Amino acid sequence: MSITLKKLWHRDAVRIGIYFDHNFETITILKSIGCKFSKTKSCWYTDYSPEAYTLLKKHFSSITIEKAEEQLVTQTQLVTGEYSRDLSPIASGEFQLGIPKVGNPEHKIETSLFVQKLRIQLLGNIGKYWVFKMQYHQTIHKELLSINGVYWNTNYKVFMAMRNQKVKIQVENVLQIFPFFGDDYLFKEISYRGQRITILPHLEDKVWMEVYVPKITAIHEKLKRFSMVKYSKVKDCYLLPAAPLVFESIQLQMEPYEVLIVSELPLAYLQKKNLPNRKQIDLTRTKQSLFDQVPVLGREYLSVMIDTLLALNYSSSTIRTYCSAFIQFLRHYDYRDPETISNIEIIKYLGSLMERGLSAATGHGMVNSLHFYYQQVLGKKHFEISLPRPKKEKKLPSVLTMEECLKIFQVVDNPKHKLLLLIGYGAGLRVSEIVTLQWKDILFEEFKIHIKNAKGKKDRMVMLPFSVVQSLKIYRELFNCKQYVFEGQFAGEPLSTGTVQNVMREALKKSGLEKKATVHTLRHSFATHLLENGTDIRYIQKFLGHASIKTTTIYTHLTKTAVDKIQSPLDRMVDENNKKKLTD
Repeated sequence: MSITLKKLWHRDAVRIGIYFDHNFETITILKSIGCKFSKTKSCWYTDYSPEAYTLLKKHFSSITIEKAEEQLVTQTQLVTGEYSRDLSPIASGEFQLGIPKVGNPEHKIETSLFVQKLRIQLLGNIGKYWVFKMQYHQTIHKELLSINGVYWNTNYKVFMAMRNQKVKIQVENVLQIFPFFGDDYLFKEISYRGQRITILPHLEDKVWMEVYVPKITAIHEKLKRFSMVKYSKVKDCYLLPAAPLVFESIQLQMEPYEVLIVSELPLAYLQKKNLPNRKQIDLTRTKQSLFDQVPVLGREYLSVMIDTLLALNYSSSTIRTYCSAFIQFLRHYDYRDPETISNIEIIKYLGSLMERGLSAATGHGMVNSLHFYYQQVLGKKHFEISLPRPKKEKKLPSVLTMEECLKIFQVVDNPKHKLLLLIGYGAGLRVSEIVTLQWKDILFEEFKIHIKNAKGKKDRMVMLPFSVVQSLKIYRELFNCKQYVFEGQFAGEPLSTGTVQNVMREALKKSGLEKKATVHTLRHSFATHLLENGTDIRYIQKFLGHASIKTTTIYTHLTKTAVDKIQSPLDRMVDENNKKKLTD
């Protein structure tokens, strides 16, 4: 039996941390010699004394001592036994995975090669400040914040340093990068003093405010980057939600330019409730993008379709799918009134889709869209249109082996990116469920994640992998995310699904794997690996949130263990022939 010892600070004293691959025999020995388990450190520990070390040497033949400065920042110990799961937990540290170190700088404390290890990046200036960001390092962060003129911007998670020569020298000495900043000191600052931005109420709809800006490109570019901005060609101004947070953001962005902001808003005009939530923004954008695809002639039919879908509380994804198919149908018949299109014409159109080589899924989407329009929008409940259902191709989803999943996780250095992939695989989440995951939905004490309002407007409970619990807690403390676990570019906004897919794409490329895989492939792999471990398929159905067991049974065709047990009749024929030759 082998154990690894590390010096650590715990319960106001120096302790000996004990790490090992989980087994009951080791735990029994540690209990017998008075060692204790720490939930905080996720390891066993004992007093830091010669007597305690001698006792450990007496009971364990193989002991590895790791120096304190090489100690892992995120020590995620395996938890099995009564809390065991079907899959072995995936963790960040080398001892949990049983593999050599893979060069993840977020796990080690080193004071050399800051640019490579801490990913230091100089960003564009903001007013009087140089702006830069880096991976968290406790010592370096403390040294930087002790410099007069350097402070931490919590909203954007960046350092801001006053642009003067003294601050430049001090920061560069801490970072050991010469030079790091340029010579653009304060006297080179661009100022638009004398210009003004006027903010007026939007009388047509009081949830908006009108922002009038001077004809300066830099100011226009700042306003365009607001996530909820709209431009009114009629009034030649920007429209932004009339919320205090948005008003404060305008002031913050314009402060470096020394632009005067004149507010002519009535008292109490700015309301927090005017700030639209994510669902509202998503639905508004979806609606607008659909209308942009249709000329005025067809908007009447599309508008009724969208309003009906919204009234029935369909998701933006379903609205986009149904309406895109409906627009394609309208376009084919030059935006005629759908009531005048006969059943024969509809069937002919569906046949032409298949003739062009489109997939059965596209055909089914079109059929569903037309059924919805004629039955729900036009209200013809008893009017049945005989629509042929294209035969669906049976395709098996792509699946990664556990070794291939591990390769992908190993090459990701960014702790945030690694964590979102680990959770996506470890809990079998869809990409939309990863980005909308909130801290209040993670039940740490129960080791569960409450997935809310997922596909089909359904909630479900999934497992929280034990191996990421400690990493999640450390990540939360370092990044200080308030609502969403994985925040995007703007504070309070979730990461986009496109960004997560890019993370997966880059990881796949760096891993050298030839397979095509997406974030959803990790979900398929999760289900397949559970099934290979003997998990009841009904539990897997609940974990994945499938409405029908038929959807889950596809994974029975993918399990490696089941396939390996079946021998081809050709192989059996050859084996029997070889045996016969040996006996002869």
